[in-house]
Amino acid sequence: TVTIQTFNFPANKTFDVLMDRIGTRAINGISAGAVNTNDGGSFVVTFEVPPALKGLNQIAIRLESNDGSGFFAYNWFYNRTTP
Repeated sequence: TVTIQTFNFPANKTFDVLMDRIGTRAINGISAGAVNTNDGGSFVVTFEVPPALKGLNQIAIRLESNDGSGFFAYNWFYNRTTP
């Protein structure tokens, strides 16, 4: 799993969560679920790493609004549980 903390998110929006190899910015990545921002602002949420990415050392993660607004957030993380 990966746990992230967000900042400055708009309220009451649904974001698709995508993950992929480092360097891709997770654009058109593998779906890892979705999250609703409720009150917006800052929140902490945990996602499962997709099975196809579990052996990678670094993984890109992207939260992308599914309402067509173009709002997204991107980062990457070290997958410290890789063999």
